Amino acid sequence: MRAPVILVGVDGSAQSRAALRWAMEEASHRGARVEAVLAYHQEPVVVPAVPMGLNPYGEMPQRRHPARELHDTVQQVRSTMLNAPDVAECVVVGDAADHLVEASKHAELLVIGTRGRGAIRELLSHGVAAHCLRHAECPVVVVPAAATSRTPGRR
Repeated sequence: MRAPVILVGVDGSAQSRAALRWAMEEASHRGARVEAVLAYHQEPVVVPAVPMGLNPYGEMPQRRHPARELHDTVQQVRSTMLNAPDVAECVVVGDAADHLVEASKHAELLVIGTRGRGAIRELLSHGVAAHCLRHAECPVVVVPAAATSRTPGRR
């Protein structure tokens, strides 16, 4: 018998780290597996036509590889917990909301953070949280932006 899956969307923000921590704490209580998903849009590779001697990429900011960013985020959160559960890390190319909804088909729970101030109307009006709340095929937990390290289900 496979352990239930708690799916969590991670984007490197403080809110997604709070959601990941909540998911990991909940997984410890349920005996579930945690799957962290980071979705990103792949930027097209274009070499601009420039005069000789200029480096078109000289002023571009260095971007970290998404898999490294996800791994570092997971390790950062794990380091703050005793007996932290293992986390499966999954990096996908495309829209985060679409990938989370698709992955929710095999999850017991989907956990996401929100950058909003917590107003329900604002939460439901746009963004990844709104899309997941409307279309996920499992229950969704939205961890508010002001979330602190609390034991799941307790205040």
